[in-house]
Amino acid sequence: MSEETKNRKPRRVRRYTQLMAAVLYNCHVTGFAEGKIYKGNVKSVCVPGLNCYSCPGAVGSCPLGSLQSSLVNVRFSAPYYILGTLLLFGLFLGRFICGFLCPVGLIQELLHKIPSPKLKKNRVTRVLSYGKYVVLALFVIAVPLFQYAPGFCKYICPSGTFEAGLPLVFRNKILQSLLGRLFTFKVLILVLFLVLCVFCFRAFCRFVCPLGAIYSFFHPVSVFGVKVDTDRCTHCNACVNRCPMDIRKVGDRECVHCGDCIDICPEKCIRYGTDLSPKKHPAVTALRILLLCLVIFLLALGISGGGVKALWQKAVRICYECIGIG
Repeated sequence: MSEETKNRKPRRVRRYTQLMAAVLYNCHVTGFAEGKIYKGNVKSVCVPGLNCYSCPGAVGSCPLGSLQSSLVNVRFSAPYYILGTLLLFGLFLGRFICGFLCPVGLIQELLHKIPSPKLKKNRVTRVLSYGKYVVLALFVIAVPLFQYAPGFCKYICPSGTFEAGLPLVFRNKILQSLLGRLFTFKVLILVLFLVLCVFCFRAFCRFVCPLGAIYSFFHPVSVFGVKVDTDRCTHCNACVNRCPMDIRKVGDRECVHCGDCIDICPEKCIRYGTDLSPKKHPAVTALRILLLCLVIFLLALGISGGGVKALWQKAVRICYECIGIG
């Protein structure tokens, strides 16, 4: 088997995983034909990636939409359930989710395959990569808390426009009659990101996505992902130079664990796996145990306090903000 053939295998596995995740998240196929969203019990569970729960095919809830909805209603109930869910995803997978389990990431990567001039990473893109933390603070946290609206879903989210807005509006005449400037604005935002991703690799993911920002906080403790054998690494930076993301080292906050660096490493010291050795990383192990206890505590509080039902009740109603109405 040639070296080139070997190098294609991890990429194919990742692409198949991305496709499977997108299909499983949106397997309520009849919803697209009927123009109605799924209202089953599974809607009380969040999927790991960014996937609008008002998509006619969505069978699970969006973690980002659920977080905003919980913050809007924080005056009445604490968001224990969704916080526990995000901590769980972040602790075990982190930004591995961005690289393998996010439909929006898949769309961006496919768009980037269109032949065109490509914008390579540079100092400017590294600075722009902090934009997603600004979006997280303002539109995911501040707007829901102080304006009582899901700011990111309402004003920015291209996933909501693409997955929910366009399919539902196309099939629903009542929704068509409610359209206004906000829907037009969100469609323009969607088109902007679609075009930008042709020229710039994962532009939305790198510069805007607040869910990626949340998962990036867990990069020092995430259990599974791309791991580097630091004893064998010579710091040649072949991995950093190959990566199209704005990383400074493998596995940092910008790394989506795509695995392209595994084959390029001359020392073969990069692999997929876990790093659970308490002797080698005692501080990280202690933090992981603490976070796991916090996950269990938050989920227990959320489930016993009606968080599951509250999430389901929100997710089985069409989110007008996601569509661009309101």
